[in-house]
Amino acid sequence: MRGLSGNSLGIILMVLSTACFTINDSLLKLAMHELPPFEALFLRGLGSTFLGLPLLAALGFLKFVPRMLDGRVQIRNLLELTAAMGFVAGLAYVPIADLTALGQTSPLLLLIGAMVFFKEKLTGLQIGLIVLAFAGALLVAQPGASGFSPYTLFGLWSAAAVAARDLVGRKIKLEIPGLVVAVGAGAIEIIGAGLAGLLLESWTMPSPLTLAFAVGSSVFLILAHWLLLNAYRAASVAAVVPFLYMSTIWALISGMLIFGTFPNALALCGIAVIMASGVAVVALERWPKKAVISDGHPL
Repeated sequence: MRGLSGNSLGIILMVLSTACFTINDSLLKLAMHELPPFEALFLRGLGSTFLGLPLLAALGFLKFVPRMLDGRVQIRNLLELTAAMGFVAGLAYVPIADLTALGQTSPLLLLIGAMVFFKEKLTGLQIGLIVLAFAGALLVAQPGASGFSPYTLFGLWSAAAVAARDLVGRKIKLEIPGLVVAVGAGAIEIIGAGLAGLLLESWTMPSPLTLAFAVGSSVFLILAHWLLLNAYRAASVAAVVPFLYMSTIWALISGMLIFGTFPNALALCGIAVIMASGVAVVALERWPKKAVISDGHPL
């Protein structure tokens, strides 16, 4: 995309990534109507790996497959597995709205990590916009209506793992293609979810439709990881972090179109807040250099 600054390109990639993650989650949720959670994760990992390898071959990336064993790639993908397993474990016991709300703490945790480890600088206004986006996400998710459950903390577990995953992912060497990292995440999911499922669940034979949902989830998961990695490589963490909240809007759209759930007035207000904070971040990104979130250079 010629003519775009690093931060602008990163924002576009992040918005597309959150959309693909939501499609992946929606298809996985449909598969979980028939399958236990870890079996569904196992099938998704299986699909990601066996669909990804021919794609790597077609793009001439097979020579990079051994780089899946790179230390940072392994840590990043183990954290991805930790986040996914925490989310589905919580989903078995508490409403998805509560988990979603705690999941929205991930960008704030990521921002804190970027300031501590990468020394990225933020103004008070920029921090305020990110907190405002979080408040909007809470209006959308509206947690706590069903009372507190200790299993809700699985959502915080998942959020912390996602933040750590993205911090590690941003430091993966540029010569390792993002698609290689994404396929590696699928391979680790096969092992982790497979072992958890064998120990904790009674697996069932999926129907052709359910299997199609799991495979479709795999396709969008690969694409989502590839877009996410390239978003962090193109832009500063602070520039793209607010757009992680787009997942809330995509989830609402998915709920309306696929699951027949519709937002109430508070949720609509939350959407407006998220969109307003996102537009403000874009405006700041184009402001004179003294107001720019960070240097905008990829690592």
